[in-house]
Amino acid sequence: MLKKVAIALGVLLLLAAGVVAYLWHQATALPDWYTEGELGDYAGEPVEGEEPGAIHHWIALDEQGNQIPDFDPASLPRRYYTYDDPSTEPPAVDPAADPAAGPTLRKRMRSGSGSGSGSGKTKAKRHELRGFHVRTGKDGKPQRSPAVRASRAVYEDGRLEVGLILDLSRLPKDELRPRSRERYERAVTNFPGLTKRDVWVGVEDEPISVEGYLQLSPGAEVRVGKLTYSLATAAKRMGMTELEMRMEINRELRRLGFTDPEA
Repeated sequence: MLKKVAIALGVLLLLAAGVVAYLWHQATALPDWYTEGELGDYAGEPVEGEEPGAIHHWIALDEQGNQIPDFDPASLPRRYYTYDDPSTEPPAVDPAADPAAGPTLRKRMRSGSGSGSGSGKTKAKRHELRGFHVRTGKDGKPQRSPAVRASRAVYEDGRLEVGLILDLSRLPKDELRPRSRERYERAVTNFPGLTKRDVWVGVEDEPISVEGYLQLSPGAEVRVGKLTYSLATAAKRMGMTELEMRMEINRELRRLGFTDPEA
């Protein structure tokens, strides 16, 4: 009898281990653009001679994934925000909390693209924003968080995917503010794999357009590897409300220059 119980428990343990291994694999999966692409394209090295704080611009791509040569990024809104001057950060607008903002919102439901949409020009299939985590400082040197190794955002058919490759073991925890340190501790407690290897963390949504910038809708989801969480679930794990998390992410999207590529 004891042998049968032991065998049964062993089977259950193997099944449990299999589930854990599967979840671990899913949570630590990395995107193809990072594992198979050219890392230099997403590492965000500033262009020589770039103005301090200049935002990165969307790259328009055709059906084959080739960059559209006649796309002029200068036609997009151009703002400058710096890491060391909080006064330059624009306010985040949350449509769910601010009904007055309603008239300024446009849901992303157009099938066309604003870039190259004129007669005789190639239409963009999708837009990419690469290496947006890096900025050129006032001294001309790149500014970045040591925990972020690469970044990429894709906007296609009205859907936005924003992703960062993180290694939180490289984060200078002593330099964090108390609130940020508390969130860091919560993050590594709830997602322990974040400190052991490169992890893909991001946000997916069908965003809305607010004053020329992409902003999250209430249906946004947070991604860790191949696992997805609702914004409410992720916020709870981080000790925040859903509204607080959406507002923070929206503020960052504005600061990082996530203009609406179809505006």
